[in-house]
Amino acid sequence: MNILGISGGVMQGNQDASAALLIDGELVFAQEEERFTRLKHAVGALPENAIAAALGYSNLNMTDIDLLAFHTEYESFAEKLERYMTHLFGCCPKLRFVNHHRAHAASAYYASGFKDSMIFTTDLSGDGVSTTLSHGVDSDIREIKRYSKPQSLGVFYALITQVLGFRRDSDEYKVMGMASYGNPTRDLSWLLRLEDGHYELDESCISRVRKGATNPSKQEPMYSDAMLEKTGFVRRKGEAFNQLHFDFASSAQHRLNQAAVSLVRWLHRETGSRRLCVAGGVGLNCVMNQALQDMPEIDELFVQPAASDSGTALGAAYTAAIQEGETLQPFEHAYLGNEFNADEILETIETLGVRSRETDDPAGEAARAISEGKIVGWFQGRHEYGPRALGARSILADPRREDMKDRINVRVKFREEFRPFAPSVLAERGQEYFELSGQLPYMTVTCDVKKANGDQIPSVVHVDDTARVQTVSSSSSPLYHELISGVSAKTGVPVVLNTSYNVKGQPIVNTPTQAIGTLYGSGMDAAILGPYVLEKPN
Repeated sequence: MNILGISGGVMQGNQDASAALLIDGELVFAQEEERFTRLKHAVGALPENAIAAALGYSNLNMTDIDLLAFHTEYESFAEKLERYMTHLFGCCPKLRFVNHHRAHAASAYYASGFKDSMIFTTDLSGDGVSTTLSHGVDSDIREIKRYSKPQSLGVFYALITQVLGFRRDSDEYKVMGMASYGNPTRDLSWLLRLEDGHYELDESCISRVRKGATNPSKQEPMYSDAMLEKTGFVRRKGEAFNQLHFDFASSAQHRLNQAAVSLVRWLHRETGSRRLCVAGGVGLNCVMNQALQDMPEIDELFVQPAASDSGTALGAAYTAAIQEGETLQPFEHAYLGNEFNADEILETIETLGVRSRETDDPAGEAARAISEGKIVGWFQGRHEYGPRALGARSILADPRREDMKDRINVRVKFREEFRPFAPSVLAERGQEYFELSGQLPYMTVTCDVKKANGDQIPSVVHVDDTARVQTVSSSSSPLYHELISGVSAKTGVPVVLNTSYNVKGQPIVNTPTQAIGTLYGSGMDAAILGPYVLEKPN
């Protein structure tokens, strides 16, 4: 059976449009619409381009799709969705509507491979729900507790994000990064009250976010005057950061961690399960995820790599497949998007008139350049599913160099100086450098850096001595593993600095044209696209 799951929508509150295709229970393609449109989060859009890419990759037509699964219960949208699909693709398959948070839960639980697990989903809201606590056993997911909008951990963090002068539903990761530069000196219990296994957000601090009502636009403040009276400040965009801002971010992150741990501890008592799956936009908060992983009640943690609304396309497809009696195949890696062969890359190079040379050893070329201190774009294989670059569309550098973090933030990414970079480490050597309890292939959890070797990789160690680690295995990413092995052979350190192949405000590059444009529009030194090496003159 061919099942296509999609997320997104035509309203201003819809975002992270994506498409995921299952063929006989196997996930064969998944990618976000923003990669094609170049508009971050693809707000108010349905995934026209991602759908076309999924069909094209699999050599299918829309008439071959048996079921189209959508990530909300709004069946009133059916007529509009049918017209949309028929207009663009000539027909509309049979529709299946899946509750938004059920899709989040399914995306994490079925992808995890666990047969018994707690499931924690949390975001701003979807289908009026903001948090669910569930239990998965075999193919069944049983919801145990839910919170409805505006009682939302996503709203809580969005309020903090806006008070700090950032854009909600987009810049929360900046708050997470700057939190490590502060101390949790501010008591935020007035905003988010916690009891054993329960939270309550003070609704007097929220403006125009109510049950059953449309949220304000992303440009409008979600906080009320009552909240500003208690915070005593609001940072305006462009205003310099100071310790007040860092401490406020730290206090908010600390409160979020406390809330998540309290909820999961309650869920553990209800279910007895020692495994945990996490999804929803707040599930991309890797500092919160570290707090969950460190709980004595948790033996195994799985955070779905496309945890935001883009992952609900996968969850909707998974749910429909289970309902149809399909057997789901294991989720093995996140390299699920489109790709370009050598001929297509060469055609782009020749069209743009840039100089290149061909190599039969792209991993070796990259390892040499990185060990020489160069900043290298790496464009290989299939695009990653989810917001993290995992060695397919990445910018790579030598983590041993003390100044590399500042060089890339200033010259390449054009972003805030407090923003950290992630380490990619050989899976078999990760425990030499990081406090790992298992493999972390998706950059969804931070962990402590071991003091013994942390000074070898200063540019990927955050100010609080943690790192958002990616462990790289030879089975799931052989070429990237080969690259890091080459760096290790030259430098003695089996780690590279890895950041997404983009600049501030742009989605990760999706085409050779975009990859080459980013190379020459930034301070990168070189890029390797398939077998072709592009180098700037010294």
